[in-house]
Amino acid sequence: MADLPILLAGAGISGLLLAQYLHQHNIPYRLFEQDASIDARSGGWGLTLHWALPALRELLPEHLVARLPETYVNKAAAARGDTGHFQFFELQTGSALYSVPAAERIRVSRVRLRQLLATDLTIQWNKTLQNIDSTSGSVTAYFHDGTSYTGCILIGCDGSRSRTREILYPEGHEMNPLPVQLLGGAALYSPEEMAGAESFDPFIFQGSHPDTNVFFFFSLLDTPNNFEESSKDKYLCQIIISWADAKRIPVPSNNGERIALMKSLTANWAEPFKGLVHRLPESTEVRSIRIADWLFRPDPNPLHPRVVLMGDSAHTMTMFRGEGANNAIVDVLDFTKRVDLKSMGSLTTNTLRECLAVYESDVLTRAEPSVLNSRQACLDAHDFSRIVDGSPLVSARLRE
Repeated sequence: MADLPILLAGAGISGLLLAQYLHQHNIPYRLFEQDASIDARSGGWGLTLHWALPALRELLPEHLVARLPETYVNKAAAARGDTGHFQFFELQTGSALYSVPAAERIRVSRVRLRQLLATDLTIQWNKTLQNIDSTSGSVTAYFHDGTSYTGCILIGCDGSRSRTREILYPEGHEMNPLPVQLLGGAALYSPEEMAGAESFDPFIFQGSHPDTNVFFFFSLLDTPNNFEESSKDKYLCQIIISWADAKRIPVPSNNGERIALMKSLTANWAEPFKGLVHRLPESTEVRSIRIADWLFRPDPNPLHPRVVLMGDSAHTMTMFRGEGANNAIVDVLDFTKRVDLKSMGSLTTNTLRECLAVYESDVLTRAEPSVLNSRQACLDAHDFSRIVDGSPLVSARLRE
């Protein structure tokens, strides 16, 4: 077993970051990803990194830490030390109600961060996990393409719809749906079309209407001249609105009708918030997302003692506090601290299981408050009367 590699299922943030650590320390690994390439799903999402930044810098080699600005959605703002205000607006009058301060905070493109984390790594693409077979000293992963690989441990980093999770928790892997529906898309806006919105915050802002309880989330995904391939005169913006199921608003299947619905739900908003939605081009692809979350319980499956979850596979959070990526990063650091990866080949199953139990305890202690706070923030976002000081929707994001 001494020469068996560590198997990583999923090339998301946690899988890539752990692979970088293993690569640095010359620890054998195999990294599998179901997509065909790193940018196969390059949809517009940004990530806010704050309390996990020290862990990220500790895990990455110095040359990749130096390249982190390549991932920033607004390099100019980051260079001047602007961490953003993350304001919350009352959308009837347009007044700012709250801000979320931070000593250090960066906003990155998810696809650019994954591209950076993939540097120098060997990734096997088009590998969809099908099943797992475990023995006392090894674990074998089987994939839909008929291939299989054996390792000393399998780490499920395969996201919110994790197949690894399904296998470990056959009776309890389903996501916990929340009574909230979301529509969103990304579009290029000129400075004139932004109507001054870029001055509110160089990264993101949000708000809600006190009468309708319809929520708004705005994020800059790229800024003019940010990169060589960036638009020279336009901002790439993510526009999201969401509402509670109690409003009984069905989501159209037709894309044009979804855009029309977004505009009708925001017709009574103050400017520039209304205009940001109403200027969405008809060509914008609008996605419908049912908000849901999930949290593991440290109840090891006796059939698979050498399998463990990490990142979104272990704790899927709503996007209303932006803590999912931060927890995923610190998961990796906790794992490297609790499991002697350089001696994996000599660890007995019992010893390994003891190490994994400590790791899972670390993750649960830290991630459970994040999952619950993110859930409450989601619910509060759609009930204006609950958006007060102390709501996790508008409170600071700190490591518990």
